[in-house]
Amino acid sequence: MSKKQLILHVGFHKSGTSALQESFAAQRAELAKAGVLYPDIGRKAHHRIAWALTQKPWGWKARGGETTPFKHFSKMVRLINSSKSEEIVLSSEFFSELTPSQIQKIAGAVKNREVKVLFTLRPLVKLLASSYQQYLKYGTKADYVEWLHSVLDEPGVSKVNPTFWKRHLHGEVVARWSDVFGSGAVTVLIADESKPEFLFDNVNELLGLQKGFLKAQVTGSNRSLSLEEVSLLLKLNRTFPKEREWSEYLTFIRNGYIRQLTDHVPVKEGSGRLLTPTWAIEKANTIASESKAKIKALGVNVIGDVESLDSATVASGEPTYPTSIDIETVSAAMLGFDRTLARKLPLRWILSALKQRVKSQLRFLTR
Repeated sequence: MSKKQLILHVGFHKSGTSALQESFAAQRAELAKAGVLYPDIGRKAHHRIAWALTQKPWGWKARGGETTPFKHFSKMVRLINSSKSEEIVLSSEFFSELTPSQIQKIAGAVKNREVKVLFTLRPLVKLLASSYQQYLKYGTKADYVEWLHSVLDEPGVSKVNPTFWKRHLHGEVVARWSDVFGSGAVTVLIADESKPEFLFDNVNELLGLQKGFLKAQVTGSNRSLSLEEVSLLLKLNRTFPKEREWSEYLTFIRNGYIRQLTDHVPVKEGSGRLLTPTWAIEKANTIASESKAKIKALGVNVIGDVESLDSATVASGEPTYPTSIDIETVSAAMLGFDRTLARKLPLRWILSALKQRVKSQLRFLTR
């Protein structure tokens, strides 16, 4: 009888991870019937498990960002070690940021299960614009060209967003996991944009599921921002008051107005798109060439066209930033704040408001 398995889907960012997590979460009950446990921690992905290991705060460290307690990892380990499921899947692209010692903690904690590691990967060039947009949703104030210089001028270093290279020196990240679990336990699945079904077909096969079992979900598109929307968010970031905290930005902007646009509002016809300068495309492919060589040398399992990693291209040009946006887009974004989002307001805000309302009512009643 084959040994029970733990499959860790550990990255990479902007490489189909969200699409897979949407599917894992939506089909959790079906997976369980097929002998595959996708643990429910109240989210579609297992980011909190990764954050518990890295101890990296979610949000702005000096302005209300919160560190995830290590107990979240410990609790997950207990579940894994006590589960009778033949396969358990954990998925979070934030696992790609783990150090060798943090990866070793996983290896040392998991008992009586064979650990398999899965990376989904797209060429670095194709990650640039989408990664920039993701950092914009985190409050970045640099425009696209400034950001590109910050990550490409000195590969491995970025003063604007230091986590970029923790995630995207792909060869080095794969090597960290291969060093702990062995090259035979690691699979790199290179996404093929010309074949949308390629990602799901191969993940189904890796999990021993029939073709078509896991499939793309229709909820939550998480589309790219248009150029006008990029300009809007950049302006919001640059003018967001310094005295306001991460919880406010998260509630009203990231999970409010912007998520409403990317998940529920189609891009307006005629909208611009963020272009990548030719110099950045060339530099990114040069960096990707080193990662490609590293991955090939490691001897890990590679599915897809590894040669595509350093020969990709995207729409090129010098980005310009509109100074206006159509009123329909703005009104659609403002509709993002609804009763569901209100339930996510920080508890201290609600308690403070309730306290003030009670005091006000008491003063009124005692007049």
